[in-house]
Amino acid sequence: GVAEHLASVDAGPTIAQILQRYRQSFDPSASSSERSQLRQVIRILRKLFGSTPARQFGPKRLRMVRDEMIHGDPDADPPRKPWSRGFVNKQTNRICAIFKWAAGQELVPVTVYQQLKTIESLKRGKTAAYDPEPVRPVPDERVDAIQPFVSRQVWALIQLQRYTAARDGELFQLRPKDIDTASEIWTYTPTEHKNAHRGHRRIIYFGPRAQQVLRPFLANRPADAYLFSPAEAEAERRYRMHAQRDTPLSCGNVPGSNRTDEPRRSPQDFYDKHSYNRAIARACDQAFPPPDDLARIRVPAHGRKADTTRWETKAEWRRRLGPARSQELKQWCKTHRWRPHQLRHTAATQIRREFGLEAAQIALGHSSALVTDAVYAERDQEKVIEVMKRAG
Repeated sequence: GVAEHLASVDAGPTIAQILQRYRQSFDPSASSSERSQLRQVIRILRKLFGSTPARQFGPKRLRMVRDEMIHGDPDADPPRKPWSRGFVNKQTNRICAIFKWAAGQELVPVTVYQQLKTIESLKRGKTAAYDPEPVRPVPDERVDAIQPFVSRQVWALIQLQRYTAARDGELFQLRPKDIDTASEIWTYTPTEHKNAHRGHRRIIYFGPRAQQVLRPFLANRPADAYLFSPAEAEAERRYRMHAQRDTPLSCGNVPGSNRTDEPRRSPQDFYDKHSYNRAIARACDQAFPPPDDLARIRVPAHGRKADTTRWETKAEWRRRLGPARSQELKQWCKTHRWRPHQLRHTAATQIRREFGLEAAQIALGHSSALVTDAVYAERDQEKVIEVMKRAG
């Protein structure tokens, strides 16, 4: 027993121990997405090599971890889908960064990190990892179509993204005291954003149209209260429902009688990416309903009057459609839904077209114009077509 203990001490800390210490030292100012991605890669490392001495982790083991990322794990709880090529490369670099930190702490020899860096990134077309479809701008008419089906808070966030090219996560926790209104163009410097952990400063500019969106939410609001609150949106929705009520108050439910003291899920003080995405997806489904043969239908309500009906449950809906038509419905939803990040691409495209690449770079908060040009600003194909009519 003593010999085994001495051998384990000589082997140094295990990967699980390294990961625990790294997580404790991780930058607390990092964005929630950075923390989430770190948790994901830690989960895979612990599963495959948690008890392995860290100094024994080399390129072969790293490739095994990378294969796990590429193919996913359907048996995990919850099942983990395969990751895209770009995300696999990013997470692989994150693992190398963990061992670089460990080498700096003298927990592993620096040669461990140096060997891991010899692995080349996955190349497009030369790996089983898939490449996602590029994010495209969303047409204005598709955005405007969902306005009747979202709260004024969600619509304000949508409008601000269109006018400022901000990421949705940069606007969720906006408060009156965060906005500098001293000059003609208001500014906002979020403390938490995608590149905060890299020391980059982000400034969001609110022009006249964005200011017009903000003013109703700034009026009579405490300086430290969030501008866009799901709890406030839910209260407004209930008020509208009560105002539109046809049943006399002496009949049916009275206000507040059907509320639970401890609801399973309560509206939060500010939106997050999940609630915001969900609100937009539901509004898209209402604005662009599927064809009648794929849509949800009403069915007889058993145990009630003969002529009463109810909406079929999601499980009944799936069973009625079957696998083939369910896939058709899924494709319909994918085609007619759009995501909030597309608004940033829309704004980038418009700013680049009207004011040039440098203006788009500043509005998007990029340190390099190459990123703006390659990723966010779609080329103006109409101009290219006109040029080629004359030159080609």
